[in-house]
Amino acid sequence: MFNFLSSLRMRQSAKKSQRITILWIGMVLSTVCTLFFAMDVFGDMVLGREFPTKNTHHILELLVVILSLVSFVFHFRELKRFFKQHHKIKDQVRVASGEFSQVIDGLFIEWELTPAEKDVAIYLIKGMSFAEIATIRNAKEGTVKAQSNALYRKAGVKGCHELLSLFLDELLTDISIR
Repeated sequence: MFNFLSSLRMRQSAKKSQRITILWIGMVLSTVCTLFFAMDVFGDMVLGREFPTKNTHHILELLVVILSLVSFVFHFRELKRFFKQHHKIKDQVRVASGEFSQVIDGLFIEWELTPAEKDVAIYLIKGMSFAEIATIRNAKEGTVKAQSNALYRKAGVKGCHELLSLFLDELLTDISIR
């Protein structure tokens, strides 16, 4: 399993690196085109002549315009892809939040937690300490520890990290890795 995840991360990293390289190439093309037109305007205004000859000058300008257009289309597509991916991730987070809530409720029912144990569990999942939970619930820290121990026993875990792991495992079960 570790080798698979390691391999997947390496492939994702390679894809990301490739995309970044392509974006930099596009930026270099855009910069070259901009510099050419800046030198062209400078030459026309200061030197008052065509560079190097009129026909060659027009051919060079046409090539730079084509490069600029290709660069523009490429960047437009990348921007469109970025926003599409952004919206997809946003939707996935929204769905995951709803599913996570359902997973939590389902496990609480399965473990037959008391209302106090449910409250403690939620606060533990949020990453709060026993002292913070005791303050919020207007209870003693010892009571919160006893409720968390009952929760861990009912859930079949040894501590808070294993409790969180249970929820994440449940949540990530149906997520496909590309």
